[in-house]
Amino acid sequence: MLRRLFNQFFYPTWSTTFLTPTVDGVPYVTAASAIQYTPVYRAVTLIAGDIARIECEIDSAGADSLWRNPSPYMTAFDFKRSLVMAALLHGNGIAAINRTRGGELLELIPLTPDSVSLQIVNGRPVYKTNDYGDLTPDQVLHLKAPGASGLWGDSPVALCRTSIQLLATQEQMAMKAYGNAGNPKIAIVSPHKLSEENMQKVEDYYAKRHSGSANSGRPIILGDGVRIERISSTIDDTGLESARSYSIADVSRIYGVPASYLSEDVGATYGTQEWLSRMYVDACLSPWISALSAEIATKLGGVGTTVTWDLDDLVRPGMAERMAALRTAVESGIMTRNEAREELDLDPLPGLDEPIVAKNMGTGGGSTNIGTDTSAQEGTSNDF
Repeated sequence: MLRRLFNQFFYPTWSTTFLTPTVDGVPYVTAASAIQYTPVYRAVTLIAGDIARIECEIDSAGADSLWRNPSPYMTAFDFKRSLVMAALLHGNGIAAINRTRGGELLELIPLTPDSVSLQIVNGRPVYKTNDYGDLTPDQVLHLKAPGASGLWGDSPVALCRTSIQLLATQEQMAMKAYGNAGNPKIAIVSPHKLSEENMQKVEDYYAKRHSGSANSGRPIILGDGVRIERISSTIDDTGLESARSYSIADVSRIYGVPASYLSEDVGATYGTQEWLSRMYVDACLSPWISALSAEIATKLGGVGTTVTWDLDDLVRPGMAERMAALRTAVESGIMTRNEAREELDLDPLPGLDEPIVAKNMGTGGGSTNIGTDTSAQEGTSNDF
């Protein structure tokens, strides 16, 4: 009894919560709803899709086979993408590890974030699931976002909700502005004093005949000295665009995805495509890959398991950069010309299997350097 009371008071329960109220008419952003905003959708699907498509090798046969075919109900790509997407949105991507009675790995069963909670029972973490009861940590593959507890990931959406809520507000403002055919906010000014009842009638008349896209272009007829004045707004079309650019940059900062990968024009800021790709891999993908590797090695492979990811496709340079690098490798004798062709996915050609060294890269011996006077070496001279 004392142990149970101690656990209740000193050990929290971690779970994913879903809230659905509105803030000033704008839907309250949750981990489940944040993906409907295009910058968040692009960032989350980009990261999850890239991690899912990377070739991964595990030096444990059972773990490697399971990772390549985790479930009979979905492809490996779909499983990995959904696992990473759950972690990116909710902070936790969770799958139950199904084993045979003999302990052989059988399948990975994805669990929805709202169906799992984590509790400390008798000083040990226990996963409480709706469908599979209590599971111990070795029965769960758990990809976590950074979290203060280390046991349960904190949702990036929940931690940075203010930024994404601002993005939601901008979307709502844009819908209202374009739903009103872009008509600005105006004031109807009369030279005569109007009663509150008459002012309300004028407002209702204008709203009925001139608001909404259906009334776009309809002429305004005024009389008796009445005039219309436009009321300036702190956020016009230009301001709204700037605000949206700021929110896209905020999403870029939240998830570590370069802003240009979110289809945002950032100008001539970046260097080569290879440099940009490497920045994306190092600053964004690598922490998630490392977290996933540790979880795979611990839960599926066992102690000493090595997980290797092939990132070459993600950091492949442009054609001009690749050609320059291959030319240097060939001229220095590091690669043969056919090996260079293989790197370009070209078939080998006869006579290109021997290494060559450019004359200006010779290192003595029998090599010939550019600018060497061979006639002087042979003891001959030229008389002028």
